[in-house]
Amino acid sequence: MKSTPIQKTTLVLSLGMILSAPGEGQNKQNVLFIIADDLNCNLSSYGHYLVKTPNIDRLAEEGLLFQNAYCNFPLSGPSRASMMTGLYPDQTTILLNAILLRDRMPDVTTMSQVFINKGYNATRIGKIYHYNNPSDIGTPGHDDPESWTHTINPRGRDKDEENQIFSLVPGSFGATLSWMAAEGKDEEQTDGMVATEAVKQLEKHANSKEPFFLAVGFYKPHTPYVAPKKYFDLYPRESIIIPRIPAGYMETIPEPARRMLLGQKSQVNLPDSLAISAIQAYYATISFLDAQVGRILEALEENGLKENTIVVFTSDHGYHMGEHGYYQKRT
Repeated sequence: MKSTPIQKTTLVLSLGMILSAPGEGQNKQNVLFIIADDLNCNLSSYGHYLVKTPNIDRLAEEGLLFQNAYCNFPLSGPSRASMMTGLYPDQTTILLNAILLRDRMPDVTTMSQVFINKGYNATRIGKIYHYNNPSDIGTPGHDDPESWTHTINPRGRDKDEENQIFSLVPGSFGATLSWMAAEGKDEEQTDGMVATEAVKQLEKHANSKEPFFLAVGFYKPHTPYVAPKKYFDLYPRESIIIPRIPAGYMETIPEPARRMLLGQKSQVNLPDSLAISAIQAYYATISFLDAQVGRILEALEENGLKENTIVVFTSDHGYHMGEHGYYQKRT
């Protein structure tokens, strides 16, 4: 399915502003594209009452913060395919997870391929296209190999310690509220390894002077909410506010919306103790993610790459943590 002229123009203009910059090698504009998984606006930069995200805040202060942003589809696979192609899900025909991009659009030119065609190195670290998270950690998932010149698939102790994770449905993690305050260091977790690999790539590019499109895909704060214990300690249980809905609220919304909100029975009408635990773990995982973003931004500056690198930080879609009585995504 072909894109409309409007979408083609939008994609060409946004990439063209970077690719038409004068100069060669290190003087060309690099791109550091960082994407989180299942991150909502529970960030200090969006005025959240509690969550601590100093590194993302600093990035927002130095750049452009979007106050009214939308994704094309509230599910990872379709949204990510849309971001990487500049096409609507109705055009990619990817409306579910676990679909390979080339199975639907064999001849598409993705965003990173545009850079490759202009002489850039395009490296993927972690999750950019859809992965079953956490089951595909350490594998290529549903990646698009043609989009990259180099790929890295970290796997940390969080993957190896899944049997220790609490879940509302025992043994289920990817689509079920689940969490763990982990032992060990940041760098032992998969997302800590993602940041470490990103730092290595920045050091390499600083030495080689090769222009780059570096795509860094974090797996958090997607369930299971796993982060070292020190991040849980940032959020005392008594400081957490559980979103409430008015009595009779469900009767005021259309039946399809009501079915959507009430469909996952294990996550409906959570007792306060469980709701607080889930929200605390989500906040902790966001702060853990923020610390990894900080490591990458620090490396960008230390390697003299900050001034000629465009940094983009985003998530694949929004997320509920008890709002409207609902948890997770798809709305």
